[in-house]
Amino acid sequence: MGLLDAMFGGGTDLRLALDRPQGSPGGVVGGKVWLTGGKKPLKLTNLRVHLIYVSVQSNDEGGLPNIDTRVVGEQVVAAGMDLPPGAQHEFSFRITVPPDTLPSAHNVSYKVQAVADIPSVKDPSAEADLKVVPADKNEHFAMPLPEVFGRFPGLQSQNEDELCDALYELFLECYSDAGKYMEVEPVLSQYMQNGTVRVRRKALEAWANLVDNRVQPQHLQSLYTVANTPGLDQETFDEVIKAACKFAEEGALQMVQQLAQSSDPHVRKTVAENLRFNAAERFQGKRELLIQLAQDQDPAVRAAGVSALSDFRDDAQIVYGVAQQCDTDSSEDVQSACIGTLCLAHNYGHGDVARAVYEKHLGSPSQKVREAIAENLHWQPENQMQWVWTMAQRLLADQSEDVRRAMAFQFANLSQFPQLLPLIQHAAENDPSEEVRTEAMRGMARLAPAPQLVAYYRQKLAQNPSRDVMWAIVRGLGDQNKDREAQRLLTELGQHPDPDIANAARESLTY
Repeated sequence: MGLLDAMFGGGTDLRLALDRPQGSPGGVVGGKVWLTGGKKPLKLTNLRVHLIYVSVQSNDEGGLPNIDTRVVGEQVVAAGMDLPPGAQHEFSFRITVPPDTLPSAHNVSYKVQAVADIPSVKDPSAEADLKVVPADKNEHFAMPLPEVFGRFPGLQSQNEDELCDALYELFLECYSDAGKYMEVEPVLSQYMQNGTVRVRRKALEAWANLVDNRVQPQHLQSLYTVANTPGLDQETFDEVIKAACKFAEEGALQMVQQLAQSSDPHVRKTVAENLRFNAAERFQGKRELLIQLAQDQDPAVRAAGVSALSDFRDDAQIVYGVAQQCDTDSSEDVQSACIGTLCLAHNYGHGDVARAVYEKHLGSPSQKVREAIAENLHWQPENQMQWVWTMAQRLLADQSEDVRRAMAFQFANLSQFPQLLPLIQHAAENDPSEEVRTEAMRGMARLAPAPQLVAYYRQKLAQNPSRDVMWAIVRGLGDQNKDREAQRLLTELGQHPDPDIANAARESLTY
């Protein structure tokens, strides 16, 4: 405040801050106002926040420009309250920008102004400039709350099913348009604290998606409040962990670190899983936290921690550490996680390390580990065709039917290696398990030229195949449905007496 304001304003002070620097026609402008009392007890008549339009037009006669100043939006945020000396009061405001508001231009500007009416002293005021832009050019566009309710009417329903359905719809929408729904955040916060168990859980899930990447201190406090709710059920607490991991780089890292030291292995495992799937790929402290979890005393936690280290495949220390852990850890779950984490190491110059681990563990006594190798083999680059051939050949000859089936299934992802066709065709003809043979027949579709594939499938159809073989043929033909001969065979199968097979054949013609 200036000297005169200090003399005649009785020491009062008013400050204003906008939540977002831009507004749009039909959207919401919001922020906070802080009012500080003066040197003696005072009385506030009212505190108003205005949205002010200013237009400056040149004068055709060459005189002073014509200035048009109008209040186009207003909210009374407080009224009739006592102001003790020096006490500070915080208020939030929300003003809807009229739909017909012109965008800011060289001669059009806007400001948000707060004015406190306090008898016996000069009224304190504060203001901030606002830029008005079209909604489609405003990354900060916020839809007014009534419109949010219009988009998700179930948010006001007293029926638990309808409310939960609406919360889930909002959760999904927030993956793409969270910013424009921010006005509903206080409503979700209330449901998080006061709803039924199911409503609290769904509200928390939607709320975390809504405020992700927009986290403010009050959001962190809301999350802490839910986390400390007495008797909180495990499923809801899992949502707390998910939200904390989402917000880790926005202020919740300390909370995540505390959760990672929980005495409950389920909590630690859930932290590791959510650091992988629901947290930023990189933020300060994540690497160290995952290394800690990858060394946990519980094998399930270690496996989840190792899997989450996939975000650091470009880190040579991590790659070599995971390779060593695969050799030394006694848990098949951890070893399998190591196999998965190393699958793209070649993209960062560590392919030899990963392939050495795969070769060594191809002889593992654990079926699960060998399956993991089969499931990750398709990530190898094309220049490793000979190596992939050797590995696939051994996996297709594995003593375990499950391993052979996993390898046969993955041929659908090995289209970059058409040279492997003889291997999968041999499995389709000779494996002792019909399940493996049918998986192999399906996998052939990604490697065989269309004419060769159709001829092979016709040969199988002439042998009165089982229903599983029929399904494999239909799915395989779907992968070649741009070929005329494949289309012809699918059309024929569209008349099959089994209605499910016939429907699947007709559908395969269209995708």
